[in-house]
Amino acid sequence: MDVQTKVIEIVANVCMTDVSNVTLESTIGDFPEWDSMGHLAILQQVEESLEINFDPEEMMDLEDVNDIVKAAEAKI
Repeated sequence: MDVQTKVIEIVANVCMTDVSNVTLESTIGDFPEWDSMGHLAILQQVEESLEINFDPEEMMDLEDVNDIVKAAEAKI
């Protein structure tokens, strides 16, 4: 499974929405569950599923699905 697909699945799961509702442009606030705590949950699940780690400063810069995908791909 590619990184983009995995990240989108994680966002959909955390935000309790269908995968088809999540795009690369989806961002914090697009779904009620994607608030600051939801954002941390998404990043934590991405880290666990892809066996990577984001720096705290880096996490603050990840604002949409595309940012998360690019950052994750750079760590693999």
